[in-house]
Parts: sequence; structure tokens; C-alpha cells
Amino acid sequence: MTIVAPLAIAQSPPAKPPDPTVSTVVTVTAQPMPLSVVPGSVTVLSRDYIESSKADNAADLLRSAPFLDFAQTGASGGFATITIRGGKPNFTLVMIDGIPVNDITNLLGGSFDLSSLPIDDIERVEIVRGPLSSVYGSDAIAGVINFISRKGEDKPTVEVSGELGNFLRRQIKAGTAGSWKALRYAASGSRLDVGQQVLDDGFSVASLTLNGNLRLGTNEGLDFSVRWWDDKNSGFPTGSGGPELALDRQPESDHSKELLLGAAFKGQARPWWTYGVNLDRIERWDNNATPTIYDTIPPGFSTQPSSTSTTDFARTRFGANSLFILPEHLVFALNAGLRYESGSTVGFLEQTIPQSFSLDRTTFLGSSELEYSTDRLTATAGASFDKTKGYGEVTSPRLGVNWLSTKGGPRLKASWAKGFKLPSFYSLANPSVGNPSLRPERAISFDAGIEQPIASARATVSATYFRNDFKDLVDFSSQIFRLVNLSAAIVQGAEVAADYAVTEKVRVGLNFTYMTWSVQNATQPLRDIPHGDGGGYLDWRFSARLRARAETQWMGRRYDFEVPVPNIPSVGGYSNTNLSANYTVNPKFSVYLRGDNLLNSKYHEYIGFPSPGTSIRFGVQFHSRQ
Repeated sequence: MTIVAPLAIAQSPPAKPPDPTVSTVVTVTAQPMPLSVVPGSVTVLSRDYIESSKADNAADLLRSAPFLDFAQTGASGGFATITIRGGKPNFTLVMIDGIPVNDITNLLGGSFDLSSLPIDDIERVEIVRGPLSSVYGSDAIAGVINFISRKGEDKPTVEVSGELGNFLRRQIKAGTAGSWKALRYAASGSRLDVGQQVLDDGFSVASLTLNGNLRLGTNEGLDFSVRWWDDKNSGFPTGSGGPELALDRQPESDHSKELLLGAAFKGQARPWWTYGVNLDRIERWDNNATPTIYDTIPPGFSTQPSSTSTTDFARTRFGANSLFILPEHLVFALNAGLRYESGSTVGFLEQTIPQSFSLDRTTFLGSSELEYSTDRLTATAGASFDKTKGYGEVTSPRLGVNWLSTKGGPRLKASWAKGFKLPSFYSLANPSVGNPSLRPERAISFDAGIEQPIASARATVSATYFRNDFKDLVDFSSQIFRLVNLSAAIVQGAEVAADYAVTEKVRVGLNFTYMTWSVQNATQPLRDIPHGDGGGYLDWRFSARLRARAETQWMGRRYDFEVPVPNIPSVGGYSNTNLSANYTVNPKFSVYLRGDNLLNSKYHEYIGFPSPGTSIRFGVQFHSRQ
């Protein structure tokens, strides 16, 4: 378990609505509970951390988060993904307010581009490492990242900020939050534009959000979320060799729009029974033009033809849940729901060969969980049951335990789970490489760890061992020129972290991950996953007005494949150092500075995709509270 400032408060989980002042996790267990007692491996990025980082989007924010393997195609705005404990990018379920936003029509089979998501209205981020198919079904096979929106405050507030930086970077944000009678609300809008950073890699994203809660009675309420964003970017496509090595110098262009709508009704029928009903929908529209990716000139066998595509994807979910507080420290949860997904792509290879497909599928979902909690012990057992046409019923169990051995002593935790991922629409139906006979990819995972606070030194240290057994992984077969369930992998390793409050104003932390793996029936090792990586931070509150945070990330060498240079198998280790500082001029006005890659490290996250160098941006922020 990792806590990113401020520290969570350790206490036993009560069988009642949680205290909103306590940092809680809502994505792992039957009911929200203090972070310190959650079974499993969890990191929470608090609002304080988000504001102090001065990150513009989810990619900026998560790049330095502990125990995540981040990769981006070159400059800011390039396609950015997260892998967790050796899983593929599409094994990480990304959610906004508990609503999945992964697009299962894209080339990577359901990954999410983190650079497309602005975070100006995000209250906190909850990151769970390990399968959560027992809670969310398909896609949550390696971990979950849940972005939770702000819901408003008692007193009305208005925030406006502007930002300028090199690479013709400019941004404006505006937001308001407050309450009116029984309504709490938060609304915001932003636009970010970045010019050329390396070569032909412009980027812009605009967003509008509205979130809130409406109290309908003493024991009833309605949460709602509306989010729209529009993302435009260009750059060299993955696999092309990037600005340094691509043989076709024409960039890829991509324009996507997304709309998220969500509502959740919650009520309490009895002191021991709470219930809820939720309905949400995500829609995504994407237009893409990718140039030819040449292996040689003239083109050889490995050349990938140019493509154009227009894609529409939608996912609608309806669910109901009940939570029962039982005697003897027990809580029992039941959930049932329906998910409908539809997607279509109209596209061409080399402007002449049709690459169109259309699919839809309906999944019935059910899950249950039993939770036992005392002052020193939390234990959970749960399972989900998913039934999708063509795949039958899939059961995903999960067990977890968190035990405080003695007061002030070490806290021990362990979890075991199974997860699965249904084949994506692209994998099933793409006319060139799709295979309608694909089976779900599966995982069995285990982790065990210890966390020890050292009160005399104002420090906390932790260590976790993990193992993931993946099977039926989808790979490309050159023999039949189709995607097939071919390979399997065993990934195991350790995560170590330490957090130390040097003084009341200075805090430092370190984290490190080491992984090994063995792969069966595959011609290539795991892509974009290093054996070792880590990071560190220094958070310094110089005074009531001035605060600065420095972060460094270290990444080991990792396997990569680029079509023009098949004999270069890996991209090499690097370090990246960022700094953010905020100065409060008066209660309503502040200025801030953020610098990325301050040491101007000439690193590559993919072969041929260089970093743009040092990026500096300066901003001003106006904040008014009535």
C-alpha cells in the first residue's frame, strides 16, 4: 500500500458510513474504508498531491506515480499508457467516477490514452495493483486506475488560471463549485494547446465537466457526472521508428471526442441496509490517418500499409447494489448489472482495401463480497459472475487480508485473485488480423506485503512480493497472419517504498520495483516493461506561502520493436527529473512554475522517439471563496 501526501489515517473500518475526512478507497471492497486497512496493494493520489504537481493531464500526473510503468510516444500529447506488474496496457482498467473509459475498438485492444484526459476537476486518484475482475469484470486483469471528480463545497468558489510555456504551450482553466439548497456542484472547463516539440507533434485538448450530488431526502441522494473532451494530436505512429528513424516522414493524425454521462442513486432503507442504482454511458468518436510504416525502401515484407479510419464506440451500463451490515463485524454486498457495448469502424488500407467492421455484445454481471473487520483485522472474500454470449459464464474470485500484528507494529497484508479480459472488438473483427475464435485472456495473481511505521523516525517502510500468471495471451501469428491465443507469461517481483518526514515542512520518499518474467510460446519478450524502475520525491513547504516538490523517475532498459530497425531490440534506461513550485501572493492570487526533464536527459521511451528536452511553464491562478 502506498500513500502519497497527505498520509491516510489508520483506524479500524466501522460498519457505518465512512468519515469523509479520512482517506478512503472505494474500488476494492464492499464499502469505503480507511486506506491503511485495505487488503491489497493500493496507491491514492490526493487532491493536495494533484494541486502541488501542477500536472495538466493524467499522463503528466501518473508519470512519476510509484509502481507504475509509464510509456509515451515521444513528446507531450503522444499516446501514453500504463502497465502494471507486467500486464499489457489494455490490462489496466481506467475509470472516471467508477465508469470504465477503455475503448475496445482501438489497435491496442482496449488501452486508454492518458494524455487525452485533463485533470483540473479531479479530487483524487485511486490505483489498485492486481486483478479486480471480481468487482468490475473484464479489463480489470492487472489493475485499476479510478479518477474521482470533485463534487462541490459548502461555500461557493471560483477558480481561473492561465499558463504559458516553451513549445508554444498555452492553457486556460476556469471552474466553479458550491452548493444551492440540496445541490452540491462543481463545473469546470479547460483548453491546452502545445506546438511542435520534436517534429510534427502538435497537441490540443479541450474539456467541459459538471459533477455533483443532489440530496433527495434524509437517507437518499443522487450523484451525477457529465464530461466531454476533444483531443487532437499528431506525431509519428508507434512502430514507425519515430522522428529519428521513420522512413516515411508524414506524421499520423488523430482526432477524438468523448462524452461521459453517469448517475448513481443511493439510499438507506434501514440502519443495516443501504442500496443503490446506477446508469452510465460513454461514447467515443475517432478519426485517424496513419501513414505507411516502411521496413525498407523499396518496401519489404514487414511494411505496414497506410490506413484511414472513422470509429464509433459506445458502452452503456445499468446496475443495482445492496450493502448489508450484519452482526459480528460482517458486511455483505450484492451487485447485479447489464453492460451493452457497440462499436464500428469504417476504414481503408492504402485508401482502397476495406477495413471496416461492426460488433456489439451484451454482458450480464453479478458479484458478491463478504467483509469481516475488527480493530486489527480486515478480511474479504468475493467473486463476480459474468455471462457474455459466445463465452459462457466466467467466475472471478478474490481473497484479501490485512492484519495489524501489534499496536504500532508491522501491518501484514495479502491478496489472491483471478482476472480475465474478453477479446476486443478490434481483435475479433478486424478484416486483416482479427480472429472471431479468440478466447479471453486470463490471470491468476498473488501478493503479500508488510508495512512498518517507525514513529520515532517519523517514517514508514513497506515491501510487497507479487506474482502474476498470465495465459491465453493474444499475439500475432505470422504463419496464419491472424491474432491468436498463443503465449503465456509468469511475472514476479518486489515493490519497496519508504516515506520519511524529515521535519514538519520537509518530506522525502523513495520507491523501487524489480520484476523478472518467463514467456512461453512467444517470439518476443514483454514489451515496454523494464526489469527495474523506481523514483523519489522531495516535498518542501518553505513557508506558508511557498511550496516546492521535486520528483525523479528512473527507468531500466525495456524491449521495443520498431519496423525499420528490427535489429535494435531495446530502448535504454533513463532518468527524468521534474520540479513544481507554487507561491501564494495573497489569499486570492498565486503563481506557479513547473519544469519537466530539468536535467535535459536525452532519453527515449520508444526507439526513435526522443524526448523534447526541458519543458518549462509558468502559470497564474485566481481563487475566490465567498
